[in-house]
Amino acid sequence: MAGNKGSGRPNTINTHPEKKTIIKQIVLGEHGLPGGMSKAQVAKRVGMHADSVSRYRKEHITEEMVRSILAEAHTAPMDEATRVLNDERMDVARTYDSLARRVEKLITKAEEAGDDGFALAAMDGLRKVLRDIATMHGKMATNLTVTQSLATSPEWVTLKSVLQAVCDEVPAAREPLLRHMRHNVLSVTKEGSVL
Repeated sequence: MAGNKGSGRPNTINTHPEKKTIIKQIVLGEHGLPGGMSKAQVAKRVGMHADSVSRYRKEHITEEMVRSILAEAHTAPMDEATRVLNDERMDVARTYDSLARRVEKLITKAEEAGDDGFALAAMDGLRKVLRDIATMHGKMATNLTVTQSLATSPEWVTLKSVLQAVCDEVPAAREPLLRHMRHNVLSVTKEGSVL
């Protein structure tokens, strides 16, 4: 019964604190990818026989695990490239910020020297730099629309119930209230919809 599952001591790799790393090294090693190790190297690392590592591979490492590890290995270079591009983008942002400060200094010097024409030209340049910075950071919306419906506003719902309570308490107030609402061209002046 020594070779049967569930008998004897637990598998060395399954109880190893670096189990995930070891599995990753086995899979990457099979595919000759960086970070991989041969089964013999893994066996030596964890104190097992190479045949035991091969058996572990067959019995415990699923194809789903293999696909996941290989996908991660293939996307890692793209993640690094993305990081580099983001660093370059931030470098461009720092360059724009530096340029904006330099243009501000030129404007100040031109104003101090009384050169209004140059100051105006520098201000136009600064405006363009600031627009580029805002666009780059996504802070300059080209089209912004905000719509708020009075009928669904929590404040209107509360006010409506207050007005209804006042009109119930003082019935003579209903007619002047509706008249003033109509006079101010409120779109909610129908008696049934307001009170």
